[in-house]
Amino acid sequence: MECFFYGTIREQEVKERFNGVLSFAIPDLGFIFRAQFKGTPAECEYASLLALLEFIEQNPNLFKSKRIEIYGDSFTVVHQVNMQMHCTKDLEPYRNMALGYKKKISYVLNWIPKNDNPALI
Repeated sequence: MECFFYGTIREQEVKERFNGVLSFAIPDLGFIFRAQFKGTPAECEYASLLALLEFIEQNPNLFKSKRIEIYGDSFTVVHQVNMQMHCTKDLEPYRNMALGYKKKISYVLNWIPKNDNPALI
């Protein structure tokens, strides 16, 4: 089942407030999730992936016997989680959480162009 994640910040928002948005979409289920988030652009991108992984973990009946393919337009997140790119200390906790989900959920993570991402806000 194809799943998509997207995270971004709203530049005009005050840094002390929730300046980010995270989103994930599961087209086969007709499901789109969006929430506010406070963080850097990379933290918002990771948070959207982690929210998606938590949703998958909490709803195993929806994903039973399905190959889970996750797509995101964040080059950094996709390549760090796939261990193809160095991860900075500040992002290690996020990356490690995503890797922790790999022990519980069988998924593949791929990069897609931003314009092809249905989770795009």
